[in-house]
Amino acid sequence: MSLPKYKDLKNYELAEIEDQLIKAKKELLFLRIQKANFSRFSPHLMTHTRHQISQLLTLKRSLQTSAICPK
Repeated sequence: MSLPKYKDLKNYELAEIEDQLIKAKKELLFLRIQKANFSRFSPHLMTHTRHQISQLLTLKRSLQTSAICPK
């Protein structure tokens, strides 16, 4: 499974980004709980989820700055 691509997220609006961030953070919390309980989980999913969160935060920040200072 490859990492999610930034260009796939580019067409999201700010509200959709917020929803995706909440979902991704919940998923990361669930994965951390699984890891702490020594239950079966895939460590690469934590990497993918953290990567997705960072992409969403980057996109959110770029949308916010472009709204403040349009070119």
